[in-house]
Amino acid sequence: MPQSLRSILGKPRITKPRRPAATTTAAQQSPSKRAKTKKQDEPLYPDKFADLGILPILSEHEQLTLRDVVQAMRYIRSHIFTAAPSTGLSSTRMAEVLNYRASVPRIVTVGHINAVLRDAPSRVEREVVELVNRGMLRRVRVERRGGLGEALIEMDDLRDMLGGKEGGGNVVSESARRAFLRFLEKNPTAQMVLGEGDDGSRPSRSRTGADGSDAVGDDGEEEGEERIAGLQHNHIDELVRAGFLTSSTSTTGTPGSNTLQVRPEDRTTLTSIQHVSRFASGTVSAVGGQNAIHLSGGGGGGAPAQTSARRFDRGGFRVAVPGHGRYLKLADGAVDWVREALGRTKWGEGPEAWLRERFEGNGLYGMRWKDFWGVEWEWVLGQAVGLGVVEVFDTGSVGRGVRALGG
Repeated sequence: MPQSLRSILGKPRITKPRRPAATTTAAQQSPSKRAKTKKQDEPLYPDKFADLGILPILSEHEQLTLRDVVQAMRYIRSHIFTAAPSTGLSSTRMAEVLNYRASVPRIVTVGHINAVLRDAPSRVEREVVELVNRGMLRRVRVERRGGLGEALIEMDDLRDMLGGKEGGGNVVSESARRAFLRFLEKNPTAQMVLGEGDDGSRPSRSRTGADGSDAVGDDGEEEGEERIAGLQHNHIDELVRAGFLTSSTSTTGTPGSNTLQVRPEDRTTLTSIQHVSRFASGTVSAVGGQNAIHLSGGGGGGAPAQTSARRFDRGGFRVAVPGHGRYLKLADGAVDWVREALGRTKWGEGPEAWLRERFEGNGLYGMRWKDFWGVEWEWVLGQAVGLGVVEVFDTGSVGRGVRALGG
């Protein structure tokens, strides 16, 4: 009978431990994994905190030092970023952080000012209107961004930006700078600039609301528009390239326009159901009119209709501040983080110390420096309170609490 090799050699002197089967390991670890996952899914702070009243975001001493809008703006600007660390960041990362901070404009949202001053919003608005009319402040807006898109900037800071003092070097030519500053001084509340028409006709001048808002005139165009001959085409081109003017085109009725952030009532076109349902069946208007294909982005030889949106697109520009979009992105991301953090709690509220610890956690390697360039927690909380996203209240036990308002 043949013998096997194992029977001839005998039992080996070295034995290796057997590795347990994968099914056994999974069966042994699955209960702990399930318990860990269940613990992570449980909402934080299951008990509701006591509410002893709403608290301001600043201390009493800080509130006494802030008496007007300009002081509040300067206080907010001085507390947007924490000091850059001397060690811990590479030279490349340090250069990125400093360049980013230098590119953020010196603007402040109106809601943030209301949150800091704690005065009646009507009183703050009256003071803002007075300062704007006197030429000390300038109101800038970004369409379809709500309260976050309306900001204020000091005219001295805007002059420095036009002169290139903050960025180093001349941003625009001297003639364009003088023409634009002349327009801003003559029209302190205007939001729109219309340069000379292509036909060489002398531009007309329209009115602007006293509060700086864009009213709508009888012709369907905004009364915040200004048609001036001082801004030539080369001036407008320089200002657009530098970011002091942005094209203000209508978002409805133009091909390729982005209407995702437009309100439903403003998203109607000539071919929408709300429009064509008003006309009798079988008529041309019931299918969108003669130029329906052209206005919806299709081809064809039909001439486009001279709508108000197309006239508005011709030479229409909105006064802007370079870097405003970067500021909005930073504020939006910080406020969204606060909203998501409070969404993990059962009642949508938590201690401010807990939120601050999570925001500033992991030091230079945490999210505060990785995603938000070292922004200060006070600035984030002020933005959230100013937008109506959260409110600060007295818990009576764990200090100040932050509650989400669903804004």
